[in-house]
Amino acid sequence: MTVIRLENLTKRFGDLIAVNRVSMVIRHGELTCLLGPSGSGKTTMMRMIAGLETPTEGDIYFDEERVTDLPPAERNIAMVFQFPAVYPSLTVYENIAIPLRAEGLSSDEVRKKVMWAAELLGLKEYLDRRYGQLDMGLLQRVSIAKAIVRNARAFIFDEPLSNLDSKTREVLRGHIKKIHAELGQTMIYVTHDQLDAMMLADRIAILKDGILQQFDTPENIYHRPANKFVAYFIGTPTINFVDATLHVSREEAYAEIGGQKLDLTPLSELLAQKLGEITGEYTLGVRPQFINISLERKPGAMRGVVEVTETMGSSTLVEVRVNDITLRALWDGIFPRGEGDEVWLTISPEHVRIIDKKTEKVII
Repeated sequence: MTVIRLENLTKRFGDLIAVNRVSMVIRHGELTCLLGPSGSGKTTMMRMIAGLETPTEGDIYFDEERVTDLPPAERNIAMVFQFPAVYPSLTVYENIAIPLRAEGLSSDEVRKKVMWAAELLGLKEYLDRRYGQLDMGLLQRVSIAKAIVRNARAFIFDEPLSNLDSKTREVLRGHIKKIHAELGQTMIYVTHDQLDAMMLADRIAILKDGILQQFDTPENIYHRPANKFVAYFIGTPTINFVDATLHVSREEAYAEIGGQKLDLTPLSELLAQKLGEITGEYTLGVRPQFINISLERKPGAMRGVVEVTETMGSSTLVEVRVNDITLRALWDGIFPRGEGDEVWLTISPEHVRIIDKKTEKVII
């Protein structure tokens, strides 16, 4: 197992800064996801770790060895790419065996490792087949098998599921999770899909414009995002952002939203410590999962009117107009009301994220 350490890693392409002074430590045996939208720098960062790009500044260490200037072959990283790396003229067995034979293993050792990988990835019945007899999902499984049989220092998965349909993605996500548990090796998984990251990763590094926004566990990123971008990028349905006037004293705190009052008194002491006793304009972030809808008037609830409902199978996404703002909330099951109906919304203070409008950093 390998610890991968990045120190002030930077990559420039002319005037474009693709990766900007990123420092982070990927622990041994950890599955880390590099996550971000197109152009965020995640692929460039992965390519520098693999040795496919040379950093403009900064250093890369595998354990205590500086590998910044080492070519890819000397870093001993196994990679799985977006498109399956499978030789069409060879059978599945022969494809998986290629890296093992390159390591000089005996025929018995090769067979043992090929059968182990085939069992892990559900390929045993396909070992005698060739490229043209396999669909895209099976071909990508062969690519993964070729990587995991190697005696590598670390494993990199570069968007391996992006060309697959949703059902195949779901199956292969399960295989990758199982492989990591079985191998216990250091793995880096590059993706733009937050679902892949949330389901697979021990920790997620979220990038935007080449800058590391947050590097944390999926749970912390979801519940305690560092800034507005992270809060927006993670979570389905997308988080609600609303402008609000915040009133804070040590005894009381509340926000004015759409002309109505949201009581935040349980947070008053913490807010007073962070902000002082103030009245000011802030952005509130609340996930739809944490907005409760009542069909009858409730004390302290905000009155709203249903605008749109979207059935999502086991739940319904309900858009509610609260005076001049719209909030989206999740209702468990089929929502029994329709457009124009009156409802009441309650939000627990512990689920409210308060965001500085200028810096876009999450205060609490």
